[in-house]
Parts: sequence; C-alpha cells; structure tokens
Amino acid sequence: MSSRRVFRLLLLAVAITFALGVPASVAAHAELVLASPQPGTGLAQAPAAVVIKFSEPLNVALSRIQVLDASGADVGQGSTQAVVGDPQAARRALGLLPTGQYTVRWTSVSALDGHTLSGTYSFAVGTSANAETTLADSPLDSEGPLGLIGRFVTLVALGAWLAAILLRRVSDRAGLDPGKVRRLIRAAPAIALGGTIASLVSTTIVATGSLTALGGVLSSPSGEARVVVLATTALGTFLAVRWVLVGGLLAAAAIVADAASGHAASSVQPPLAIASFSIHLAAVGVWTYAIVASLLAARDLRRALGTFTPFAVGAGIVVVVTGIVNAILELADPADLVETGYGLVLLAKSAAFVTMAGFGLLHYLLRRRPATSDARLRLHLRSEAMAATLALVLATLLVGFPNPPREAEATASSLTATDRVLAELAGRDALSIADASGPFIVGLTILPPEPGQAEVRGDVLGVDPGDGLRNVRLTGSAGSEPSVTNLSESCGLGCFAGRVTFPRAATWQLKVEIDSNRGPIAISAMVPLPAPDGAPALARTLAAEEALRTAKMTEHLSGSVGGPAYVTTYRFEAPDKVELTLKDDTTILAGKLQFRRTGNGPWDKSSFPSPGFSWPSGYYREFWGDMAAPRILETETVVGVKAEVIAFVRPDVPAWFRIWVRSSDGVVLRQEMRAEGHIMDQTYSALNEPLTITPPG
Repeated sequence: MSSRRVFRLLLLAVAITFALGVPASVAAHAELVLASPQPGTGLAQAPAAVVIKFSEPLNVALSRIQVLDASGADVGQGSTQAVVGDPQAARRALGLLPTGQYTVRWTSVSALDGHTLSGTYSFAVGTSANAETTLADSPLDSEGPLGLIGRFVTLVALGAWLAAILLRRVSDRAGLDPGKVRRLIRAAPAIALGGTIASLVSTTIVATGSLTALGGVLSSPSGEARVVVLATTALGTFLAVRWVLVGGLLAAAAIVADAASGHAASSVQPPLAIASFSIHLAAVGVWTYAIVASLLAARDLRRALGTFTPFAVGAGIVVVVTGIVNAILELADPADLVETGYGLVLLAKSAAFVTMAGFGLLHYLLRRRPATSDARLRLHLRSEAMAATLALVLATLLVGFPNPPREAEATASSLTATDRVLAELAGRDALSIADASGPFIVGLTILPPEPGQAEVRGDVLGVDPGDGLRNVRLTGSAGSEPSVTNLSESCGLGCFAGRVTFPRAATWQLKVEIDSNRGPIAISAMVPLPAPDGAPALARTLAAEEALRTAKMTEHLSGSVGGPAYVTTYRFEAPDKVELTLKDDTTILAGKLQFRRTGNGPWDKSSFPSPGFSWPSGYYREFWGDMAAPRILETETVVGVKAEVIAFVRPDVPAWFRIWVRSSDGVVLRQEMRAEGHIMDQTYSALNEPLTITPPG
C-alpha cells in the first residue's frame, strides 16, 4: 500500500473517529452501582424515596433524579438531595404513589472529573415492572458536540503552547521562522482559553439544560481545576511572549490543571495519575510539535528532521511509558480494554501512536538515503501528523467516556440508612421502632434492648439542613420518676446518639423530644426490656400469610400526621388476583393482566411484564424485604382476639414495621409502616372467607 493511500485512510479514520461519539454505547460501560428500588422491581407498597449510588462522588447541585408516572408527570417531592454519609449517592423523596408503573430518569455529574451520565429504569407499585433500562454515556451524550470540540482544541493548544516554549531555540536551529513560533506562543493559550470556555458551556447545558447552573459546575473539584486552566491561559495570552519563562510555567500549570479536571482525578491514586497524565500530554505536545514544525521548515526539510528527531523519539518513549501507567491507573481489570468503551478507545489511541512511531521510523530511514526526495519525506511526515491528529481525537473521546467502574458491588444499606447502626442491624442485638410526628418520621434504636447500659440512636427522616434539630431528649420511666438523657452525639443529618442506662427489667415508657425550626418533634412508645427475640414469631407469620387463600384489607396512607390520606380497599384471592378500590377508581390485577376503570366507565385492559402479580406467594417477603431486629413488644386484643405485636425494620428504605399477629396461628390482623412520606396503617379481615374476584371478560 502506498504512503498516499495510507494518508487518505488516516484522513477517513479521523472522520470515523468523530462519529464514534454518536452511538449510545460501544461495549459494557460504567452503570449504576446500586439503585433502590432496583430496576425492574415490583413493590407491594410505594417506597419513601428513590436512591441511586454511582461509582464516583456526585456534584449533587447538577445531578438530578426524576420519577415519572404513566402520564409523564414527575411524582418526586422536593429536589434531588445528597445522601448523608455517602457522597456517591443521591436521593429523591416520593409522595403517595398509587398502583402503577414508574420510570426513574436520572442524570449524574461526577464531582471529580465532571463527567455526565444519564439513563432510565422502571419500578412498579402493586404490579410487576418493565425490566428495560437505558444508559446514555457516549462522549456526545456526556460532553455534547461543542464540548468535544472544545476539549480537542484545548488538548492541542496546551500541548503546542508548552512544546513551542520548550523547543523555541531548537526551532531556530532547525530553520523554522521565529515569527511563526512567537505567533504560536501567543495564539495557543488564547485558543486553549476558548476551548475551555466552550467545553464548560457545553458541560453545563448537557447536565442541566441551562447555563444558569454554571456556578455549580465551577464549584466542583473538576470545575475548580478548569478555572485554573482559564486563569493560566488568560494570563498566558498576554504574558507568554514577553516573558517566556513565565509562559512556560503557566503552560505547565494549565496542563496539570487540565489533567486534574478529568479522569485522573477519579483514579485510584489521583496525585500519581495527574502527574502521569500531565507528562503524557506534554510529551504528546512535543512529539506533535516536532512533526508539524518539520513540515513548516521551508529552508531544509532534512535539517529540520535531523534537529527535531531526537526530541520526537524521546517524547515518544515518554508517551509510551506514561500511557502504560495511565492504563494501569484507569482500568480496573485488563479485560476492560476489550469490554468497555473506554478501553476500546484507549486501544485505538495506542494503535494511533504506534502508527505515528511507524511513520517516524520510516521517514528516519528514508532521510538517511540520499536518493529519497523531499516530497516523499513530506508525505510520510504528513501521514505521521495525521496519525497524531487521530490520537488526539481519540484522547478527546476518552475524556467523554466514563472510567470503567472499580466498585463491583454495594449494599442497599449503604445507600439509604441514615446512620451505620441501621445498616448493621442484621448482625446486632437490637430493637428499632419508629413513629410519625408532623412531617417527620422518628426512629429509635436500642442496642442491646436489655436492662443496663445501652447505646441509643435517634433517626429523624424528612429533615432538611435548615430545620436546625437540637436538644434531643430521651425520657424513660417504668413506674418510677422519669429520667431524661440528652442524645448529644451527632451521627449525621437527623441522626443523634447517646448512652442510656435502664436500671431494671420492666416495660418502659420512652419518649423522644426534639426542638426544630418547624416546631417540636415528639414520639412515644412502650418497650419491654429485655425485648424478646421476634425472629421465630416472624418466620411463623410469613408461613401463615403465604398459606392464605383470601383476605380483605383496608389501608390508610398519608404523607404526614394530619395530612390528606388515601383510603384504599384491597380484596385478595390466591394465587394471583387483587382488586383495589381508591375513591371511584377500581383496579384488578390478575396474573399478567391489568384492568382499570373510573366509576362505572369502561374497563381499560393492559398487560405488564412477566412474572405478573401474585399473592400471597412472595408478596409479604418482598414487602418486608430484608427484615432486621425483629422483637416482640407486647400482647394486645385486636377485633376480640389475642395478638402479639412484632416490631422490625427494613434498613434499606429505611422503614419501620409493627404487625399484630393472631396468637393462635400467626396471621396478620393489623400492620403499620413508618417511612419518610409514608404513614401507613392496614387492617385485615375476611381471612380465608369465600371471596371471588372476576376480571372483566
């Protein structure tokens, strides 16, 4: 194949490379580490919030979560919030959700490298969910066309700026016009400044759809590094030619700041990665400058090649070494080279550098032959320049691809638990109860639930930083003078802890009181100490519930104490039918079919994904989830029969449950759940009585 044909193929490759940003994915990419509810999950009851965890810390000011119902309306409450204690997670509270399918639409912006990802997934309430997910993580999705162009311009200009200063005297020896070098030293920082501005504008618009959030972009570590690039390039535009040493220092600082604003900041060893990326870009700049400068040397091409070749070879060696270091720091596993979009582009970039080196070796050998014409040398030199351009284009695309994730798995408790005690309850001797106070849910956890000294944690859900929670007091009495303990140790937003002594075994009246900017908060509960283990009773209840044939249930669900409530009537028939009535709306779920109507209007029939609705099989296990800290509180009379009260908690929501189970057989007669925005009370009747649900024909 002739050198001219190779040149044309390289030109085509550059055009194709720009097109790589168009597809949504090249291979497996960095997806969500964890989401709650999980994608494709059908829930028995609506969650209190959607919480999503990512592989890097988030810029929460720019990241957002939307939860859309079937009509496309956003049913989320308030704005997207950070998760206290977990900078890699964000949450969006939910209002009261009726039965149906819901789509979570999310956008995450990394606080480390400013990278933007977006995607969707579905969950459902009272039915099965669509398991389909989408992920938009290509360079065009992340950076936008203007952002990619800006990144490319910045990379080229910064490398050329530093190289022109470092090789200024070498350029004179090679016969390059000094005026051209001075113009490059003056123009390069201005071009880099424009490219950085363009990429910042594009990043802001891609992430939020508006330039009003530019302050949020600049306030992140990535944004702060890019502010340094703006400052150094602006100064370099006016100072670089007059004070060359100052210009060189500014160029080096700009390159380091540019490296700190990208993937290097999110690697396993950021300082080493930033240094390696900076040296890599500087070496690429020197290598590329040597090629272009040789082409521009009008006096003597062979002289220019002879002068610049040692510097190009040295820079090429540095590029190879730092490229290997960068790959080790960026990739979690060698398989990422072929299994992720980032790895594939990295391989393509490496191939471009190998092609550069090949053409460099070729024109070096040809230059030593007197019979070789200057025209042929220039052709090979142009081919090397095109390979360099291709490598820089691919480097730009790498900026847009997310790093391969290093976090293989996570637990739901790390997402949503207000404090680590809730996350670890499954392995601890504890009692955890909760109740509502106004718009807040207050959880109280005692470890261990026995007489003597215990650790006590209070969790307030629904709290905002402006609520100013203070003076958290726990009052305990057991037929004697009440004692008050201040829970003065803060363990996060809305989380308080302290040590409490319960001097004797008894049923204790406990009261938690908190002052806040939205008024006083208070809950109370009767708690036996020691509290008997409820695990055997809960296992018996699960078996009893899953043996039911029919049941009726009335549910009262509200978002706050005294707030408006949904009253829904459920009629269950095993193995796969339920009829829900809410005001004048009726829904029937039967296996894989769903029927809805309003009043006496026509039925609307639809289907939903496998496996479909089922009851009671799996229904209660899914609703109660990974239950922790089950304890028997007391025995009460419900609808004239003796019932045990069992308390437990789902740390992953978090949600607290109390169930009243018939002592004779373990069947649930009454249930309450307390979670953020969800104050739910249910009563059961007509257990195993004749009941038939007939879907419309």
